[in-house]
Order: sequence, then C-alpha cells, then structure tokens
Amino acid sequence: MPTTRPIRSTMMPVHLSLNHFLERAGQLFASNEIVSRLPDKSLRRHSYGAFYARTRQLAQALLDLGLQPGDRVATLSWNHHAHLECYFGIPAAGGVMHTLNLRLAPEEIAWIANDAKDRFLIVDDVLLPLLAQFQGQRHFEKIIVFPFSGAPVQAPFFDYGASALFRL
Repeated sequence: MPTTRPIRSTMMPVHLSLNHFLERAGQLFASNEIVSRLPDKSLRRHSYGAFYARTRQLAQALLDLGLQPGDRVATLSWNHHAHLECYFGIPAAGGVMHTLNLRLAPEEIAWIANDAKDRFLIVDDVLLPLLAQFQGQRHFEKIIVFPFSGAPVQAPFFDYGASALFRL
C-alpha cells in the first residue's frame, strides 16, 4: 500500500477575496493616489484611503437597501472611480457584481440582466438613455444613478452621490 505524504504548499494563509485586498488598500496604502478618467474625459484624483471609505459606504448602503448575500447587482458604467468602488463594494456587501456590457444592443442587455436575475442596477446618468431603451424589458428593484452630468437624480432612482443612504 503506498504511503501518502502531506502536500507542501506555497499558498498564502489568507483568503483570496476582494475584501482582503480592500482592507490592505485602506490600511497600507491609504495615502497612495488613484487617477481615473470620467466620461467627460476629465481626470479625478483621490487616495486609496478615500476609495476605501467610499467603498465601505457603498457596501453599507447596499445592505441598507436590502441586499442579501448572493444577490446580483448589475452595473452599467464606464470605467471610472465609481465603477471601481462597485467592483469592491458589491462583494464587500455580500453581493455578486454583474457588469453589463454597454456596447451590446439594448435587447441583449435586457436578456442578460434577466437571465442573471439582477436585483439592483448601478448606472451612470450619462447612460440613462441606454437604460430607457430596455428598462421595460427588465425590472430592477433598485436603480442607483451616479450623477456625472450634475443633473439631479429623479425619483424613483437613488442618487449615488447625494443620497442620505450613501453619505458620500
């Protein structure tokens, strides 16, 4: 009978989750700078410390809105700082981030969101015309709008930047 030996591993003794990376960013690199380009092509600069705080606030806001472990949260966003916050904040709240491809046809986006059973949507206000093209084909329980244009976010949408829920 062959003998078995324990396998020696070089794996780290920590869970490989985004929460671990988020905590490290907030604790070890709080003063380092993040630069992102907004949809209007301007640059936004902030620190990992600010990113950490905003991401944790987003996670808490999602929980306050009723997010349950495993719920899917769709994003319909350009690649910018708020989308990065979603990338970490949604899993930090126990949700599953589901990035919708804004380059697809509206009917395809609706089909994908329906198939995934996305409960919430976080969307850039500059992409609300795209959302309007398929909103009748998919019901999201909560829609959170990131207001890049500066226009007020109208009810029933939640304002990512000004809502009392988000305190950002």
